[in-house]
Amino acid sequence: MNEEIVTLAENGCVLNFKERLFTHQNGILHYTIQCWVMNEDGKILIQRRSATKEKSAGKWDVSFGGHCTKTNDQKNILIDNVIKEGDEELGLEIKPEELIKLGEFRYTSQEKKNKEMVGVFLIHVNNNQSFIFKDGEVSKVAWIDLASLKNNILTKPNEYASRLGAILLLELYCQ
Repeated sequence: MNEEIVTLAENGCVLNFKERLFTHQNGILHYTIQCWVMNEDGKILIQRRSATKEKSAGKWDVSFGGHCTKTNDQKNILIDNVIKEGDEELGLEIKPEELIKLGEFRYTSQEKKNKEMVGVFLIHVNNNQSFIFKDGEVSKVAWIDLASLKNNILTKPNEYASRLGAILLLELYCQ
């Protein structure tokens, strides 16, 4: 999909909207979101990415996330995109007041062509929360404790998408 995504100046200010493929090919900084889902027992939801995904296919990843696209309220681009992605990937109905912003970090990959400003969020759910994989990006989910997740990311890098920045923000929150 070549949707239009939110591009940023190097200082983090929103510039405009450009096609995703163009943005990646030209190394333009852009907004993405990642959101961790935590249950009442303090366990973290991880998703296994679909085998058909272009990047990190079949690997375990953050609960959900994605590129930021244009929203109705440009002042809340990150929050609106967390709500949209949570619905698309896991069937979650999220209210803005349920979200906890853990922070932001810069991430560069794919030979320095994919430059992201990642907004990282957390949402708490009940232990009996069910999930619906609406858009086919997720093949399954699992609950894991934070220490095991961090250890797995470090010791089994071939099984996990590279999300160390997001896990460090989650770890800071949980201390």
